[in-house]
Amino acid sequence: MMAADACPNIYIDTSSSNNWIRYAPGWTMTGVFGTAMSVVGASRLLFGTDSSFFPRGWQRAVYEAQRAAATEAGISESDQALIFGGNFDRLFAS
Repeated sequence: MMAADACPNIYIDTSSSNNWIRYAPGWTMTGVFGTAMSVVGASRLLFGTDSSFFPRGWQRAVYEAQRAAATEAGISESDQALIFGGNFDRLFAS
């Protein structure tokens, strides 16, 4: 977050199994989404579909948990549209 705060060309992704919560007492996905939004905003935050834990790749439960946390954090539907697809489409347009 510190590097992204200092460098506007750094983007943050949300890729995770969401299991990091077990190792970060007091942190919540909702709080992390809120912090990320305050540091980089919706235009520099990208949903990541990968995970380093098996099963690898797309996991619907991860997506659903992150969407719920974003909603709980008060992130608007238009900002969620950027985070959960729009930013990727913009950055990797062909």
